[in-house]
Amino acid sequence: MGEKLKLEEKLMRFAVPALYNKMVETFSAVNLHPHDVQGTVVKDESGFTVTLRFAADFSTSVSAHISFEQADHPDDEVTRFLDDAARKCKSQLISDYYKMIKL
Repeated sequence: MGEKLKLEEKLMRFAVPALYNKMVETFSAVNLHPHDVQGTVVKDESGFTVTLRFAADFSTSVSAHISFEQADHPDDEVTRFLDDAARKCKSQLISDYYKMIKL
């Protein structure tokens, strides 16, 4: 009875396709490719914890918890999260690029 259920991290592309498509649309608007970011979700009783990893080695991440309804029909809150993530990702990739060419 006291056992914790192991939460499994899944790729957003397969677990929540509507949210993945919104992410692709948002990142494309700032000229980022879907391969620049790795989106995963962990499902719990109230929704999903979304984690977006980016940077040259996917070491930087942002997370948010969204409901099942928001996952199927992304609203303004989800759009703001994805916009912020896209800006951070773009900034990080530009920073990584300039660090690389200085070497």
